[in-house]
Amino acid sequence: MNKMTPMILVMLMLTSVLASIDYAELQETKEIEDTNARAEADPEVVVITSPRETKCTASGSCTDELLSGIPVNFKAYLRNSGDADLTNMQYQVTVYTDVGGTQGEIAKDSSGNDLAWDNANAVCSFTGCQETTVAAGDFVGGGELTLKASDGTDIVWNPSSGDYIVVISVTSSVLGDPGNDELGVQVTVRDYYDVAVELAWVDGAGNEMGSTIEGEDETNFKISVSLESPGMANMTIRNATLEVTCDGGACSSTTFVVGVNSTVDTYAIDEDPSATVTGWAYVVGDDGNQGSHVGQSVGSITPSATSAETEYSVTATLIGFTMYGYHQSCGSGAFQTIKCEKSFDSTNWEDEYSGSNTDTIEGSTNSFHDASLYEFQMISYDDVEDVYEYYGGIDIDITSSLSPGDYILYSEVGYDSSSMNYLYDWNMTYTVTDVNEGSSSYHYTDNCSVMQTTYAHKYLGMATAKTDADMLGEACVSITLGEGQYSIEAEANILGQWLEGSDTLDSKVVDMSLSNNRYSHDVNVENFAPQILSITNSGRDAVYGLTSEPITISATAFDVEGDDLLYLWTDSMGEDLGCDSDSNVCSVDISESMVPTFEYNLQVTDSFGATDSASGTATVWNYGSFTSSDLDNGLSASYSIVYRTTGLTVTFDDASLASGVSLPGYDGTYDSVGAFTFAPSTTYDIEKINNQTVTLEFGNDLGATSMWVKVGNLWQLLAQGTPAEVDATSSSYSYTWNAGTEMLGTGSEIHLFGGQLTQDAAPTANISGFVASASKAGGISISWTIDGTMLSDDRVVVNVCETDADCASPVSAGSFESGVSDTLFSGQNTIHGTTYHVSAAVCNGALCSNEASGSVVADKEVAAVTATDLTIDESGETWIVNWNASSEDPDIASWLVCYMKASFTATEMSALVGTEACVATSTTSATINQYTTAGTYDVHFAVVPVDVVGNTATSASTTFVEYSRDDVTTNPDDGSQTTDSEASSGVPTWTWGVIGVVVIAAFVVGAFILSRGDDGDDENKEWDY
Repeated sequence: MNKMTPMILVMLMLTSVLASIDYAELQETKEIEDTNARAEADPEVVVITSPRETKCTASGSCTDELLSGIPVNFKAYLRNSGDADLTNMQYQVTVYTDVGGTQGEIAKDSSGNDLAWDNANAVCSFTGCQETTVAAGDFVGGGELTLKASDGTDIVWNPSSGDYIVVISVTSSVLGDPGNDELGVQVTVRDYYDVAVELAWVDGAGNEMGSTIEGEDETNFKISVSLESPGMANMTIRNATLEVTCDGGACSSTTFVVGVNSTVDTYAIDEDPSATVTGWAYVVGDDGNQGSHVGQSVGSITPSATSAETEYSVTATLIGFTMYGYHQSCGSGAFQTIKCEKSFDSTNWEDEYSGSNTDTIEGSTNSFHDASLYEFQMISYDDVEDVYEYYGGIDIDITSSLSPGDYILYSEVGYDSSSMNYLYDWNMTYTVTDVNEGSSSYHYTDNCSVMQTTYAHKYLGMATAKTDADMLGEACVSITLGEGQYSIEAEANILGQWLEGSDTLDSKVVDMSLSNNRYSHDVNVENFAPQILSITNSGRDAVYGLTSEPITISATAFDVEGDDLLYLWTDSMGEDLGCDSDSNVCSVDISESMVPTFEYNLQVTDSFGATDSASGTATVWNYGSFTSSDLDNGLSASYSIVYRTTGLTVTFDDASLASGVSLPGYDGTYDSVGAFTFAPSTTYDIEKINNQTVTLEFGNDLGATSMWVKVGNLWQLLAQGTPAEVDATSSSYSYTWNAGTEMLGTGSEIHLFGGQLTQDAAPTANISGFVASASKAGGISISWTIDGTMLSDDRVVVNVCETDADCASPVSAGSFESGVSDTLFSGQNTIHGTTYHVSAAVCNGALCSNEASGSVVADKEVAAVTATDLTIDESGETWIVNWNASSEDPDIASWLVCYMKASFTATEMSALVGTEACVATSTTSATINQYTTAGTYDVHFAVVPVDVVGNTATSASTTFVEYSRDDVTTNPDDGSQTTDSEASSGVPTWTWGVIGVVVIAAFVVGAFILSRGDDGDDENKEWDY
C-alpha cells in the first residue's frame, strides 16, 4: 500500500502528459518518410502587375495611387513552378483594409459586400473550365493574365478612398510549395474632383453651333461648368467664377458666376441645429436633391469693325469657387464641429485635371480654317491575350506607371472649319521629352500602319467625286520607352488647303486656332525587376575523382517587360565562374575544393539595371581508393570509398585466420583460408558516407568459396559462389556497402572461407490475411496476420515498388516484430494516381517465407465536385444547411461543412478540419447547432466534399448569415475564433496552462509525500496525507 502511492502519482502525471498529445502525432510514428523528390505540380503567384503598388517619398508625393470611382482590373502572372502538369487550380482576389501596414479585415464595397472574388474554374477538367492543363514551367494563360471570375467575366474593382492591401492567391488539390501561393501589394485610393469649363457658340435659340464660327455680327456663346467627383457623393461647388477674355472683339462681360441658384446652408454646428445659417448660392454638382447641376451662362462678342482684324476668339478660365464643409478655418473645437464656406482659387484648390479649367472658341469674319485634336492615347499590345491596352485620352490623364517597352501613340484629327467647302492636307507631330535627361525626340506621321486595323492617309474634309477625304483622320506611330519620366505631346498640323481645280496645295492656308491642336501626357515609366523563379543543378551525384562531367547549373528567370537578361554566375567568394553572361546555364568543372558542398550565386540584370539574386548548393562527394601490398597467402586487397570530406588514408595488415567459427545463417563450423585487416586514419558519420567497396584478389589454389567481414564478434556474408576471374591463376570477390551503412573502422577483418556452406532453413511462419489499401493524403494502409509462430529473430519485412512489382530497389516500409500487424506507408512517398506494389514476408536475415503482395493506387486528390446552390435556413436553435453537388462522382463519400464568426480562406479552413467548427454529413444537408454566445455577428460557411479514403477538399468561405442572440445560454466561450495552433491540436490555448499547473502540482505533492516517508525502513510507516 505504502509503495503504491508514488506509483499512482507517477501514473497521474504521465496521464496528464499523454492527454496533451494529439492522437495524430501518436499515429505518425508508423509513417515512413522519404526525402526523394517527387514529380508534382506547384501553382505560384509570380508577380502582380495591376494594380501596381503605391510608393510614396518622404516628402509625401506618391506614384501609382488609384482614383476613387475609376474601375480597376486585376492582372498577374500565375505559373506552374512544379515539374508535372497542373490540372487543378483556383485563384482568389481579396482586398483588405491596410491597418498601419498590416492586413486588416476584408474591405467592403458601397453595398456592404466583401471585396473578394474567386475563380473556381481557372484550371480544371470539366465544362466551363478556362484552362484544362498548364504544363510544368508555363504561365497560366501564357503570360500576363487578366483575372476573371468563375463565369469568365473580368474581375473589376470600383475603389473608394482609403489604404488597402490587394492579395492574389492560388489554391489547388495538389500540395506544392505553400510559400509561393500568395502575393499582396499595398495601394492607396484617393478621392478626386475635376471642374471642367466648356465654351460653345450658340444661335439665337440657344442651339450649339460648335467651336468655330464664321460671321461679323454679334454672336452669343455659352459657358458651361461641370463637376465630376466619382468617389465623393453629393459634392458641390458654389459660385464658380470665370474670367472671360475676348480677342478681336468686345465681350458683353468679362466675369461670369455660374451655377443653379439654390438655397443652401452657409454655416452649421453639428451639436446645435438651431445655429444653422442659410443663404443662396450658384451650385454646381450633385446636392443630393435634384441630381447633378451644370452651371451655364450666356454671353456675346461683337467682332471688331477694323478691316484688318478678321479673327476673333473667346476664352473662359475658372478663377475661383467656394466649397461648404468641415474646413479648418471654420473654428471647430473640442465641443463644436462646425461646417462653413471656404473660397478656393488656383493656388489652393485640388482640381485633378487643371487643363480642363479653361476653354477657347474661335471665329472669323471670313472663312475660319481649323483642325482639332479629338483623341490622343497611348496603346500597348498584349500578344498573349491578343488585345490592345489603352492609356489616357483627351482630358484623361495617365495616373498609373507604365512598364518600359513599345507603345503606340494614337491620335484622331477632326475637321472643325467654319465651312464644309475645304479640303486640307495634314499630319501629326509627336514630341517625346525625357524629363530627367532634358532631351526630346520627334515623330511625324499622317497615317496609322502599326496597328492591326490600319488607316491610310486621306485629306481632311468632305469627300468629293474627285478627292477621297474624311472628316476624321487617324494617325499612329510606335515608340520605345525606357525607365524614366516623360512628357509626350501630340500636335495636329494643317499643311495647307488642297485645291481640286488645280490639284495643288495652297500652303499659305494655316490652322487659325492652335489652342485645340495640342495635348500632352505626363508618363512615369517604372521597370519591374526580373525574378529568378528557380535555380537547380545536376550535381546531386557529383564525385570528385570519379565523375568527369561538370556540374551544370540552370536557372529559370522571368521579366515582366520581356527584357534580355544578363546572368552573372559566381562562387561563394564572389569569384566569377566564367560562364556566358547571356546564358541561363553554367557548367563548372569539379574540383576537390568543392567537397563537401559547392556554393554558387546568380545575379540576373535586365536592360534597365534592375537585378534579382539567388544562390544554391551542390553536394560534391570525394572518391578515395587505397590498395594493399605484401599480404600473406598471396592476397591483394583494395578499399574505395565515396565520402563528403577529404584527407582519408588507409593501411592494410594481415589478420589471424579464423578456426572453428559458426557463421550466421549456416550450420556447422568453418575455417578461414585467408584474412586481412585494415585501419583507416579516421572514421566518418553515416551521413558522410555514400558507399564503400572492398575487393579482395586471391589465388585459385586457396579454394575460397565465400568472403565475410568480421566486426568485433559479428560476422556478415559479403560474397559467395563462383568468384570473378582476374586471370588464369587468380580470382576476386567484391562487395559494396551503399549509403546508410557505417564506415568500416580500425580492426575490421575480411576473411575468405573455403568449402561448401550449409544454409539454415527459412522461417516457418507465413503471412496471411494481407491487405494493402489507399489511405488519405496518398498514404497506403498495410495490415497482415501470421500463420504459425515467429521466432525471436524473425521479422515481417514490408517493401513497396512504384509501377513495377519486381523493381530492383524497393522502398522499405519497415521491419516488424511478431506483435505488430499493421503499418502506414506515408503519402509523402507517393504520387497521386500512381500504382504501388506492396509485398510482405516473414524473414530471418536473407531467408524469407512466402511473400504476400497487393497493388494500390495512391489517392491524394478529391474529385472536382463543388457545392452549389447553397442555402442556410434557421430552425429553432439550429441552422439547416442545404446544397447540391455540381456533379455525381463515385469518389465522393461525404461532405464537410465548416463555419466561423469570420470569413476564412481555403488555407485557414484546413486548420478548422478536425475541430468542432466542422460538421460531417453523408448527404447534401447538415444541421448545425447555433452559437450560444450573446451578440450580433456574421457566421461564414464553406461546404467541401470528402472522398472515399478521407481526403478533404478546402475552400474559402462562400456565404454567410447574420446571427444575433441577446443572452448567453451555455458555454460563454462558445463560437470564439480559433487560432491555427488550436485548430490543429483540437485543444484551446488556455488548456495548456491548466495542464501545466496540474503537472507542477503533482510533482510538488509527490515530492512532499516521498520526503515524509524517506526514513529508511518504511514497511510499517504510517503515511501522513
